[in-house]
Amino acid sequence: MYSLIKPALFRIDPESAHDLTIQSLKTVGQCFGPSAPLAGRPCEIAGLQFKNAIGLAAGLDKNGVAISGFSRLGFGHIEVGTVTPRPQPGNPKPRVFRLTEDAGLINRFGFNNLGIDALVRELVDHPYQGVIGVNIGKNKDTPNESAHTDYVSCIQKAAAVCDYITINVSSPNTPGLRDLADAGKILDVVSPVLDARAHLKNRKDNYLPVFVKLAPDFEDADLVQVLEALKRTEADGVILTNTTLDRTGLVSRHRDETGGLSGTPLTQKSEHCLKLAVEVLGETLPLISVGGVMSGDDAKRRIEIGAKLVQIYTGLIYRGPALVKDAVRMTRCS
Repeated sequence: MYSLIKPALFRIDPESAHDLTIQSLKTVGQCFGPSAPLAGRPCEIAGLQFKNAIGLAAGLDKNGVAISGFSRLGFGHIEVGTVTPRPQPGNPKPRVFRLTEDAGLINRFGFNNLGIDALVRELVDHPYQGVIGVNIGKNKDTPNESAHTDYVSCIQKAAAVCDYITINVSSPNTPGLRDLADAGKILDVVSPVLDARAHLKNRKDNYLPVFVKLAPDFEDADLVQVLEALKRTEADGVILTNTTLDRTGLVSRHRDETGGLSGTPLTQKSEHCLKLAVEVLGETLPLISVGGVMSGDDAKRRIEIGAKLVQIYTGLIYRGPALVKDAVRMTRCS
């Protein structure tokens, strides 16, 4: 079915296609409700039970309006956001570009979202049986020295309507955000969030895990320092990786657009970061791999390298819903 729809979607503006997809899945969810995750490779992280290893990465459903629709694709977990304390429009359009020849995508959305209060209203008493994560960030006009207050505000409001929280300090589209992920600064954000978490429960009235999402563009030595810093905290896992600023080897006409690059051009870099993180963290912090997962084989390889879970985003745009089933099947026996 997707092979019939894809040509039409790819003939229209990428952001319009994104909005149409979200609205369609929202409608599907409203009509039919959520479905249970496909049976696959089960996993437990920080007390959360994942029925399969495949999840939807943050960024597709920023406002949590289409969780029920996405659930019908079979995901074991769905991460919504990135959400900020206050609504913000994001960067000027156009802000997303298909790199068809490279099977990639460049976006510079800039945390466009309706704000944490709107997201919480969508998630209250949500019937999805899988795991729901909320990816949190800071507003563009919040100075870095006050950034932790935005993250704390988001976790305090979102905790009771989700299963876990992800701290996003890795988007390239909010000026200065990645500076917060420097080894000398990352704990200035992570520690206050973890302190706030101590007084919170998740939507099942259980412990609220907190993950940290990192960029792929660190030098190896710098990434090692950041991971070592996170080992000293009570964070529950690391998500690797967000989009990249690297443009090596691209051939598509939009290759020089600013923003974060995802899809096939990110595959090798994301796998490299995963391998390095496995060496540094061992079994101390679970790893969730995302970035350039374009096939079931890609997902299987991430599990074999050492990831506990795998998330997809751009692969879904190029492959469609079949990618989820393929990835669940390929990772079932990894």
